[in-house]
Amino acid sequence: MRIGITGGAGNVGTVLHRGLGSEHDILRFDKVAAADVRAVRFDDPAQVRGLFDGLQAVIHLAADPSPDADWQSVRGNNVEATYQVMEECRRAGVERVIFASTNHVMHGYAVLTTPETLDPAKELSMKGEDPPNPDSLYAVSKLFGEHLGKLYNERFGIEFVAMRIGWITADNDPGAMRDTRSEDYMRAIWLSHRDCIQIFRQALTVPLEFFVAYATSDNTRNIYDLTETRRVLGYAPQDNSDGAFV
Repeated sequence: MRIGITGGAGNVGTVLHRGLGSEHDILRFDKVAAADVRAVRFDDPAQVRGLFDGLQAVIHLAADPSPDADWQSVRGNNVEATYQVMEECRRAGVERVIFASTNHVMHGYAVLTTPETLDPAKELSMKGEDPPNPDSLYAVSKLFGEHLGKLYNERFGIEFVAMRIGWITADNDPGAMRDTRSEDYMRAIWLSHRDCIQIFRQALTVPLEFFVAYATSDNTRNIYDLTETRRVLGYAPQDNSDGAFV
């Protein structure tokens, strides 16, 4: 497939490019140009126009990823940019969009004191159909993207996967959060590079119309129920954050 990745120079974009580049023809776009990455502002319709011509799928990662992001940044980088990406996908005839949503759209149920902490006293197994409980403006912006994807699926037939991604790091080491206030959160929602590549590979090719997936590894303390994600996407996570805390 010929695939576009927005936010292609970030952590997830880099992992996917390395893991899927031998299987697909990948074009990467980001706010700042880098090797094999084209600079684009996704909140500017003039820069987005024509960008996705000839693509079968778009993986939309570009956003301000901080739970502490203010409204000005969220509005431009997450809300307006996602709208422009979906509009260009519609115009270009892109068949499938995989949207980087976030675990934070549900984390209000589990948060301890901040969006990067978890209350270990709460035993949770959240499902995709559970009502959202966002923990930040960032999370609200990702819910906007999920609902926009549903609209474009229903109205224009664009296949859409909302990927509620856990915590993926550049060094692939959940143990970096050992003995910090974020350790419990990391242990519950870590996503390894190997599992990230697998779940996006499946999401690109499995027959579906619209689906909300949880993208975490097979963590012992997982607060998200992966049953439907396993069934619909054929996802079989291989890694567990506990291995880093032995």
